[in-house]
Amino acid sequence: MPAPLRIHLTPEEDAQLRELETNPVVPFKVRRRAQAVRLAAQGWTAPRIACHLGLDRSTLHRDLRRWLEKGIEGLEDGKSPGASPRWIPAMSAFLRELLQGEEAWTTPRLVEALEGRFFVSFHPGTVRRKLLEMGYRWKRTRYVPMGKPREEEVARFKAALEGAQRGGLRVFFLDESGFGLSLPPTYAWARKGEAVRVPRAWGKAGRVNVVAHLERGPSGGWVLGYRLLQGRCGTGEVVAYLEGLSRKVAREGVRGVVFMDNAPFHRSRGFQEAAEGWRDRGLEVAYLPRYSPHLNPVEGVWRRAKGFLMPRRHYASVGELRGAVTEAFERLQERMGQEVLQSLCVGT
Repeated sequence: MPAPLRIHLTPEEDAQLRELETNPVVPFKVRRRAQAVRLAAQGWTAPRIACHLGLDRSTLHRDLRRWLEKGIEGLEDGKSPGASPRWIPAMSAFLRELLQGEEAWTTPRLVEALEGRFFVSFHPGTVRRKLLEMGYRWKRTRYVPMGKPREEEVARFKAALEGAQRGGLRVFFLDESGFGLSLPPTYAWARKGEAVRVPRAWGKAGRVNVVAHLERGPSGGWVLGYRLLQGRCGTGEVVAYLEGLSRKVAREGVRGVVFMDNAPFHRSRGFQEAAEGWRDRGLEVAYLPRYSPHLNPVEGVWRRAKGFLMPRRHYASVGELRGAVTEAFERLQERMGQEVLQSLCVGT
């Protein structure tokens, strides 16, 4: 009978090997090597250990020799055959650090950054695949407010909105936006190697401004009101629009409140003086919290009109643009399934 391998363990070594042997997080081969060393220390022969663990005797002898030479470190897996993997966890951590900043990173720029940090060049497709595995997606950037709303202002707004709804008031949201001859670029399908080109109209080459409001209808849907302006949008234009809305509220006999953002022309002296007359007709003015465009549902009207209902990104003239904006709002009327109240200004 072969003599048992002469391995002696201290109580501390045996406890350490036992912990490795029973820890499910430890790799299987490491646990098996720890068990082989403990069995050898208990007097088992090599053939018996190899048969018990399903090992080749030469593999077992190698593992036991590594224990005798290096101790616990000898139980770890050696270097795998073949070339070492080029992508290491530190690269993923580096990408996460870059993408948490304020810069907008493209794949070619990330390839350059990786090469400058780790002195390894990757194909852009490899970097894209790694980003997808890390949970990142290629998306358009979005404009956001410069600051954050204060909690007390948000609470006041929610309380005012709930109070108006409980009190049976009509609730309106108002906003303004401009449509330029060149709209912001968006995604579009194109042949490989080609691009969908959009002519850029710089400066004040042409613009159509729109004032719009939304009211929650009795059936739960939204009622849209809007007006296309001939020129600029300022205090006078918004006051004229709300004059029409306040007269409509007075005619229908149900008081209401209109919420809007804190634009300077919503706070001007002329605006505040006109608001006194609207209050007498039954229309109160209230303000959204600062830096809170997400609380104004009219923002969704602009996104849908510019992003979906106006697929062309450039228009040759203001007249052509005006027709496209009008068509977009008419299509929006159909999709909302509500009446569009178009002429709200005095004199229209």
